[in-house]
Amino acid sequence: MSYRLILAEIFNSWQGEGGSVEGSAFGRRQIFVRFAGCDLRCVWCDSRQFIDASKVLQWRYEIEPFSGEFKYKPNPATLDEVVDVILSLDTGDVHSISYTGGEPTLQIKPLKALMEKSSELGFKNFLETHGGFPERIAEIAHLVDYASVDIKDESARATGAWRDLVMMEVESIKILRKAGAKVYAKLVVTKDTKLENIEWYASLLEGSAPLVIQPKEPIDLTQKQLMEFYKAAAKILGRENVGLSFQVHKYLNVL
Repeated sequence: MSYRLILAEIFNSWQGEGGSVEGSAFGRRQIFVRFAGCDLRCVWCDSRQFIDASKVLQWRYEIEPFSGEFKYKPNPATLDEVVDVILSLDTGDVHSISYTGGEPTLQIKPLKALMEKSSELGFKNFLETHGGFPERIAEIAHLVDYASVDIKDESARATGAWRDLVMMEVESIKILRKAGAKVYAKLVVTKDTKLENIEWYASLLEGSAPLVIQPKEPIDLTQKQLMEFYKAAAKILGRENVGLSFQVHKYLNVL
């Protein structure tokens, strides 16, 4: 079967999120495959231009790693086109292929085919997902080596049924871990994040995955708030299972 993907971009960079917890690929060289389309509407989304996949008429790919120069092709992309770009951007020190978005699991069949091909070529698969579709996660969990699964805070206003979404995200984490993936939960926090919610998320994750707490950009909460969130999560998850994450790639001025 010939699969087609609705993409935003493909490029080579460093993973700038995740911090130091197990499962993170922070600081590792990756090839990023950004999928277009997302079913959520987080108020702090930094890929807003790619949310509506029907409006992403073309995708871009980096000509050479770190060149900052791109060429464009019309959507949808063929699987062969994507594989050819990945191979052209392989610098020999690539830790893994990051599937990000948008939300990659909205295109689960093409995503699975691409992950299978990447594995055949010797690459590790790193999935970045909001985790809202555990049944789709189950289809690809055996192909995932590393995963970053969002826990959408109430302040993200991603959906009206945010508590239900959190439960599905936790279920996705458990599915990935059972399949052998190294997985962590990423929680973007804001000045409006509630301490009791931090405690709830941590209790749900206990025994399943470490948690990274990542202030939204630009940072709007105080150091005191951040320390309180960290302490509350560590009290439940343990000292080694909580860390901070920042979008370091933005400070390095890379994609």
